[in-house]
Amino acid sequence: MHDFAVSGGFQLSNLRLPHPNLDFLRFNRHEEHAGDANFTTIVSTPVVVDNLVFDEYIAGSSVAEIVAKLRREPDMVGAHEKAVSEYVKGQLDLMQYLEYYMHRPRYFIEQRHLLPLGERARTELIERYYAFDEPVMLEFLSRKLNSRARTYLPEVATRTGVPISSCKRQFENIKRIAKQSEDEEGVPLVNEIMEKFALPEPLAKKYAHILFLNINRVDTTKRCLTHFKLADFDFCASTLIRYWTTVSSTMTLDDIDEPLTQHAQQLKSLLIENKANSEQLFSSVRSHISTLIANPPATATASSNASYKISAQALLHILENRTGRGNTQLRAILRTSFSLVASIDTSSTLRDVLGIIVEKIVDSFASLGLRSEDMVLFYDTVGAEAAIMLADQLPDPAPSIQALNRTLTGTKLLGHRLFRQKPSLFGPLNKIRPV
Repeated sequence: MHDFAVSGGFQLSNLRLPHPNLDFLRFNRHEEHAGDANFTTIVSTPVVVDNLVFDEYIAGSSVAEIVAKLRREPDMVGAHEKAVSEYVKGQLDLMQYLEYYMHRPRYFIEQRHLLPLGERARTELIERYYAFDEPVMLEFLSRKLNSRARTYLPEVATRTGVPISSCKRQFENIKRIAKQSEDEEGVPLVNEIMEKFALPEPLAKKYAHILFLNINRVDTTKRCLTHFKLADFDFCASTLIRYWTTVSSTMTLDDIDEPLTQHAQQLKSLLIENKANSEQLFSSVRSHISTLIANPPATATASSNASYKISAQALLHILENRTGRGNTQLRAILRTSFSLVASIDTSSTLRDVLGIIVEKIVDSFASLGLRSEDMVLFYDTVGAEAAIMLADQLPDPAPSIQALNRTLTGTKLLGHRLFRQKPSLFGPLNKIRPV
């Protein structure tokens, strides 16, 4: 028998499995005859899990829909509809039995006596059961994972076009993972999910990122964020966790790196609010970008070299006009970047972090006619020049330089992902930029 049994040719299976809470059936005493010997026996057919039926079951399809789909399969052509329907009903009985163990995945992986399935088959079943539809999970990001949220499932089903039974499965899955992981302390949530739910690392990371946004009430519903997809928010959560939380983050507000926020406040005072240092920093940035125009990076290809040159010239044009609006706006963007990280350990800032990135950083760059590539170059250049200044001015610059890199890199990556141009407004500005 293969590790993961799949129905090949047409095979009817009238499988009857006991409820998991019942070990065996026993005769009453008055039905036993003297001298009789009692035996407990189990008679079963080989367990056959049909891939297509399993996928349709967790997707919320009806029996009629599954039958219609099966009858279009090459090995089912010509099969009698009633026979196929009985086959599907037998499979659905098996699915309902399996679902009990899908809620207890670690037990399902470790037990060997209930179902003759190999470990790879069990792992694959669990992974597929805990897979989710991105539009559905996007709806759950902004909702509390409590019993009251179940009342919104019909609305979620209507908005996403996903059957309500599938929406319920996905809601119960994320709620179950959240409940079983909430009391753990000092253990990275990804590791905890992998251990308790036997999920592969990529899927465990997605759940961890969703829970980070949900637990900390990070707002993903603002108008400026409505056109982004779950993959964008997944990337943002990953960036927030990687750069602005502690190494053993359990995804709560308490795990925001407090020393980082303190360093970010000090960096803002030293590099932005100190006028002499601020002028020195922007002067160094101008010189650095001028050098890049004359001598692009050696690793750049011809096409990337041209794009790099365009970004450098666009930034230099703004920076050279020291009294212009653009120069002032770039300083304000840098101030916002440090202020954001300095206060990221407060619930209000963490809740609005993505809206702040879009409205105060991304849109500010876009209003100057700058692209996401220009923004990346700006942050990279500021980071390099600021690190040199810190090395010259501080007796122990290493912690501050590390905090500088984490602050600017996190902001840069979030901004780059959430960068949005408004062609009707900013397109003309891009056309008149110096090339």
